[in-house]
Amino acid sequence: MIASRRHAGVGPRKRAFRRLAIAGLLALAALSPTRSHAQNVTYNEMRLGVWAHDPHALGGKEHGADLNLEWNFASPVSDDWAATVPSWIRWALQPRPTIGGSVNTAGGTDQFYVGANWSWKLVSNIFNPDDGIVFGYFFGPGFNDGHRKENNPNRKALGSLVLFRESADIGYQFNSKYQVSLFIDHISNGGLAKYNQSINDIGVRLGVRF
Repeated sequence: MIASRRHAGVGPRKRAFRRLAIAGLLALAALSPTRSHAQNVTYNEMRLGVWAHDPHALGGKEHGADLNLEWNFASPVSDDWAATVPSWIRWALQPRPTIGGSVNTAGGTDQFYVGANWSWKLVSNIFNPDDGIVFGYFFGPGFNDGHRKENNPNRKALGSLVLFRESADIGYQFNSKYQVSLFIDHISNGGLAKYNQSINDIGVRLGVRF
């Protein structure tokens, strides 16, 4: 009974996050051309974001907003080499090394993360030359200063200071330099620790290409 109370609500929160992610992917599938026409995004990019931290709609109980800074480095895999492989696998071969972090304005959980970001320009030249719809996905380890155990009703029991982190964003690229995106992320330990109350964030980010 104690163990069940500790994990109560984790399943519904995860299902809510997955439903939201699946809905987003279905919307992308409806918007995008075939995968072979998607263009890999491989350049250096800095992103600045403001997120709703652990919102109640996604099963949250922490508060405040997160201020985010992220840097996506240019992919180490060249366009010339990627062009030599079959199109069905080319979309996955140019991840961008990524480093970033977020600070919570209400004293909640802060994050620092590293990993890889895969981004694709799905549609181009919608209203202006060089504009388009861009979708991105991140995966990697996240490090946090949150609570590992249930000892505060307003904080999540994350179970570990190192968690799996994944995120997705979809945005509009105004031109070759600027982009604005809607964003969602998820951190948890995947059930590897005694406590596993995940945190989800949702918000907007501005990307600037360098």
